[in-house]
Amino acid sequence: MSEPLFSTAAEGYDAAFAPVTRLFIPALLRAARIESGHHVLDVATGTGAAAEAAAAIVGPSGSVGGGDISPSMLEVDRGNLKGTGIALELLDGQALRYGDGRFDAVICQLGLMFFDDQALGLSEFRRVLRPGGWAAASVTPAPERSLFGRVGAVIGRLVPDKAALLGRFFSIPDAACFGGLLARAGFREIQVQSESREIAFASFDDYFKGIEEGAGLSGQEYVRLPREQQQAVREEVRRTLPQPAPGGPLVITFDILIGCGRK
Repeated sequence: MSEPLFSTAAEGYDAAFAPVTRLFIPALLRAARIESGHHVLDVATGTGAAAEAAAAIVGPSGSVGGGDISPSMLEVDRGNLKGTGIALELLDGQALRYGDGRFDAVICQLGLMFFDDQALGLSEFRRVLRPGGWAAASVTPAPERSLFGRVGAVIGRLVPDKAALLGRFFSIPDAACFGGLLARAGFREIQVQSESREIAFASFDDYFKGIEEGAGLSGQEYVRLPREQQQAVREEVRRTLPQPAPGGPLVITFDILIGCGRK
């Protein structure tokens, strides 16, 4: 599995995007049926928000481990989770470094869509689960209902040689696809649900500043574009967003899918 983020994108992601993606973590943890005393693995942990939330549930009698393919993400992660007791390591979600049946739950927050082989990754999640354990993952299904992935979709339309890379945001486009991947991996009692949140920004500039600072996959590709292409992307994104009322905030609806299954 390849690392989708350049080293410069991790800190910007944490500042710009992590506060928003945290809104979906409670639903992800519920889907994974995490309880006190459980041993949990957070795959593609990013900057550690889901792992930290899981640790608060499992308590001192449980444990949480987190891993990511990105060394730069892990550096931010180690700072965020210092003193929490959460074990962190460089980890390929398609080739987990653990024995069979080690964990009570496996979670993956907005990372599965970037896997080269998503069914293989889910099979690895299932392998390291104890019998009866649950895995849960969240993904972004569509550009028009995404928060910042829509910027990547615009870049892909205007700069076609970027389309394949940035199209990975939406490589699991609907519940049927997600459920099929979970079934291929051998899960049972499969469930896929949609979660939606409205996110308010003071202005378009407030919304777009993380992209202009190179945060996340969309941001890191945006800042590498020539100035004229950057301007075209910015204006096209502005055009596709809902128009705020005069003096009011920019409100964007952000949807994700959460899929889960039992071993």
